[in-house]
Amino acid sequence: MSLQSSVLTASENQEYINEIHTSLAESEQECWRQLKSAIRRKKDPFKTMTVATCTDRGADARMVVLRRIDPTHKYIWFYTDARAEKVLQLEAFPMATLLFWDEKRQIQLRLTVETRLHTDDYIADEHWETLSVSSRKAYLSEQTPGSEQPRPYPGFPEYLGENLPSEAESEAGRNNFAVIECRVLAMEYLHLSRSGQTRARFQYEPESRMVWLAP
Repeated sequence: MSLQSSVLTASENQEYINEIHTSLAESEQECWRQLKSAIRRKKDPFKTMTVATCTDRGADARMVVLRRIDPTHKYIWFYTDARAEKVLQLEAFPMATLLFWDEKRQIQLRLTVETRLHTDDYIADEHWETLSVSSRKAYLSEQTPGSEQPRPYPGFPEYLGENLPSEAESEAGRNNFAVIECRVLAMEYLHLSRSGQTRARFQYEPESRMVWLAP
């Protein structure tokens, strides 16, 4: 991974380096704090993440939005269309990797997780109720994600166009809505800097352990 010298000025980079905790415990807590703050910040770089999964044909990956986080119990949640191929992949191979990248601060977080699918239970219901109609619009698709189409398809009924569905109309998307619950088994932290890299691993299961790593 190459360093981007233009991302931060020298003074900004040094300021961040001075903020880096030398304690493993403090570093681990800071990682979770940054993830939690991303939930509230629309343009936070940790607001989106890459989810890497396994298939019979090899690896697969895609970007998703971070939706909820529980730093205490080490859980992360994201949403998907229940008909999406990644759902089938995670049902067959529940282990996955979540990858976060902050371009400005040159921070990478790599989480090893075990996933669980929620569709027809109270957890999915609870998350669905928090969605605005604009977010629910994405689950109104009449077509299975990834299916071939004769022409470009917007991912929702074409009659809606740029309009939002009504509250009642949006409920039709509930059957297509799925919550992916991720139990974090381990997290790796990496900070890139010309002044020196910092890398650490925080293991949560099967036993708790924190250790510094060579970058």
